[in-house]
Amino acid sequence: MEGIDKLDRIKDPAERARQAGQRLLAIPEFQERLRKIRQEAVAEMRAQRLSFAQIGEQLGLHRNRVQQIAEGRSGGGKGGARKETSE
Repeated sequence: MEGIDKLDRIKDPAERARQAGQRLLAIPEFQERLRKIRQEAVAEMRAQRLSFAQIGEQLGLHRNRVQQIAEGRSGGGKGGARKETSE
C-alpha cells in the first residue's frame, strides 16, 4: 500500500481523512489476495511432501495453523476457524 507514510504530511485534515478512508476500504481486498498467495505457497510446500510441522517450522507457525491455512480457514476468533473465501 503505497503512500501511507505520506498521509501524515497532508495538511488539510479532511483530505487526510478521505485519503486514509480510501486506503482502509482497500484492506479487505489486500487481505484476500494475501491469504490466497499464502495458501498457494503452503500447497506448493505440501506438494513437495513437507509435513504441516515442517512447513510450520519454516514459517514460524504451529502445525495446526499451517493445516488451517492449507484448508483455507482463518485462525481468528473463538469457537473454531471459519472457511475463507477466495475467488
